Amino acid sequence: EIGSNHFFRQHCVDISDMLRKVFFFLLLIASTLAFAPPSLPCGVRGGTGSSLSMGFLDSLFGGGKTAEASHILIKGNNASDQCERLKNDIYKKAIGRGDPANGVEPEKLVKAFATAARSKSTCPSKSQGGALGSFGEGQMVPEFDAVAFKKEVGVIHGPVETQFGSHLILITDRK
Repeated sequence: EIGSNHFFRQHCVDISDMLRKVFFFLLLIASTLAFAPPSLPCGVRGGTGSSLSMGFLDSLFGGGKTAEASHILIKGNNASDQCERLKNDIYKKAIGRGDPANGVEPEKLVKAFATAARSKSTCPSKSQGGALGSFGEGQMVPEFDAVAFKKEVGVIHGPVETQFGSHLILITDRK
C-alpha cells in the first residue's frame, strides 16, 4: 500500500542504494581521469592542462593551483652553462636597444624565449616555443613544480636541474 511505512522505507532504501552506486561510479571515473600518464620526455607529467589531466576532482571542487609556463630543456655536458648563456641572450634580445634599467616588456620576453626554445630546446614542446600550457601542482617533476608554483611570474628561472637535463623556465601565469 502506497501510504504505508513499509512502502516508504523500501523506497528510501532503494533510493539510498542507487545514490551510493552512482557516487561510487562517479568516484571510479574521477579517480581514473585524475591521473594523466606521462606524455613528454622532459619533465612534464600531464597533457594539455585540461580538466582531465589536471584532476577531475580538482575541477569539480575548485582545488589546486594552476600555472602556465614555457621552458627550454638542454641536455648533455655543460647544460647548466649553456642555459646561463642562453638566458642572458634571451634577455638581451628582449631588451633590444632599450635601457636594461627599465626592465623588459613581457611580450618581448615571451617572444624572445619562444624563439630560443624553437632553436635550442631538446623537448618536443619546442615546436610550440616551449609553451606547456596550463598545468596543476604535481604534474611536473618536483624541481619544476617548485619553480612553477613558488617563484616569480614573468622572470626566466634556471637553470633548474632535473633527471631530464637543465631547464630554463618562464612562468607566464599562476592562479
